[in-house]
Amino acid sequence: MAQQFTWDHTVEFVNDLKAAEQAFVKAGLTARYGGKHVGHGTENSLAYFTDNYLEFLTLYSRDEALAETPDRGLIFHEAGELLPDFVGFYRPALHVHGIEAAAERLRAKGLDLGEIVPGNRTTAEGEEIRWQLLWIKGDDQGLRYPFVIDWGASEAEQEARYEKSGLLHQHAIGEVNTRRALFEVPDPEAVAAHWSDVFDLERTDGDGFIDLNVGEGRVWRFVRGGRNSITELQYEAPAGKSFDVTIGKARFRSL
Repeated sequence: MAQQFTWDHTVEFVNDLKAAEQAFVKAGLTARYGGKHVGHGTENSLAYFTDNYLEFLTLYSRDEALAETPDRGLIFHEAGELLPDFVGFYRPALHVHGIEAAAERLRAKGLDLGEIVPGNRTTAEGEEIRWQLLWIKGDDQGLRYPFVIDWGASEAEQEARYEKSGLLHQHAIGEVNTRRALFEVPDPEAVAAHWSDVFDLERTDGDGFIDLNVGEGRVWRFVRGGRNSITELQYEAPAGKSFDVTIGKARFRSL
């Protein structure tokens, strides 16, 4: 049976967590400090959109971040390299149950993988949350690959964790749900075909775009463009409520 990959969250590199949080507040959205990745040099703020979330990531220690290797801590190392100059979407994360099986599948597809490594974050309340991560090294024609995360919990257990975080259902404008990530790439056909194959994602072709089904009614949409990255996250918002926020090179808007 093919390994099931679903869209878990998206990372944006920022220089100022408080400024990112305030930009969301002005739009009626809620993002709150998550905690430090102790020993890895980064810290984050999180915004939840039902069971899909956004992670604003910044540095608290460039030296710690740069000490990480691509095999074990690609995101931290690249945060150390890219910040403060790059503010924008970094990579999305795909969730799996069974990260070892996922690694076997991806390696069989010819991808260059790092190690499966434990992750941890200490929340503002002092709780330590743990998970496992897998980095896909290199890129696809210049586009960064997603990374893979296994929370070691069922969907119900993970939802309970999100509820406990206090961020679910707390956007000032009401319930907001992630629907789409927009990727601008020079060759949408080639990238969509490759990602559909390696991650076993169902593909739908439209007029000027290609969608990949990443679970729970959400899609990754590939269009032709020169950015070679995610450019927008698009959301379903309550009737009569809309937002359009830009933070660095990242845009967040309601449909």
